[in-house]
Amino acid sequence: MRRLLGTVVLLLAALVVLPPLFFRVFPGDAPPQLPAADRRILVGEGVFVSAVVRGRGKPVVLVHGLPGSGHDWRAVTEILAPLGLHVIAYDRVGYGRSDARRNGDFSIDANARDLLGLLESEGLADATVVGWSYGGATAIRAARLDPSRIGRLVLIGSAGPWPDRPPDPAIYRLIFSVPAMAWVRAVPPMGRALQAGFSAEAFGDEAMPDWWLPQLAANFASPHTQETWLGEGAAMSWGEELDPAPLDLPILVIQGEDDRLVPLEVAEAIHGRARRSQLWVIEGGSHMLPITHSDEIVKRVASFVDAR
Repeated sequence: MRRLLGTVVLLLAALVVLPPLFFRVFPGDAPPQLPAADRRILVGEGVFVSAVVRGRGKPVVLVHGLPGSGHDWRAVTEILAPLGLHVIAYDRVGYGRSDARRNGDFSIDANARDLLGLLESEGLADATVVGWSYGGATAIRAARLDPSRIGRLVLIGSAGPWPDRPPDPAIYRLIFSVPAMAWVRAVPPMGRALQAGFSAEAFGDEAMPDWWLPQLAANFASPHTQETWLGEGAAMSWGEELDPAPLDLPILVIQGEDDRLVPLEVAEAIHGRARRSQLWVIEGGSHMLPITHSDEIVKRVASFVDAR
């Protein structure tokens, strides 16, 4: 019995130790790279974010989710800009080509301060902030901290106050622990499998474009993305700090009916608590609406920006 137990332990140890060693010796193809950005924008003391900047006119700032990059908005950015809008889609601090999160603060508030820093650095006023998923939480917090430069919010599949019992952050810390994710990063096929599985859940029954998984892999190949993703997941909150009730500005809430990451109830809670909001539910829509329904998103956002 002891010999059998010893054999099992040795096999498990080999499964843990040998794959990273193999891929260190035989690393395979170089990881893909994210497209180059247009500009780097100061958002804090010595901290810059990488941004895609298009068009002229009324400012629209696009805030991606967790994980993600400004390039996730590629379809929306290219369609919005010709409509007389000044569009900025940036890599949040710690993702893509942006600088690392230096102080270990991976909170939503830290991201909100970065967003406010971007608005100030660019001299933007009456900006429309479009937040997707975690980016929606960032937008809500930024508007609550300082609404002076924000004219309106668009929240797409946004995190927000969970109407029932919110997910326990301890679950994120357990599943996405640093040792486990370090092993996954050291074994590229496992990392790609995890990214593909997460993406399949996010897209649901909708088609995933060919560029999505290579771009996601490129983001995770960036030096700070995995640490930021783990830190934000562990620090994630769905509580009252995301309540839009104190905000006296127009809010457009857009939600996919079949969103498997953020349930419809969260969008309904945001809409119900906000003072001035509209709720648009896309039948059969997933969590990836800016990719799967980019044309409809652009029309709604452009109309919302021009509304009086």
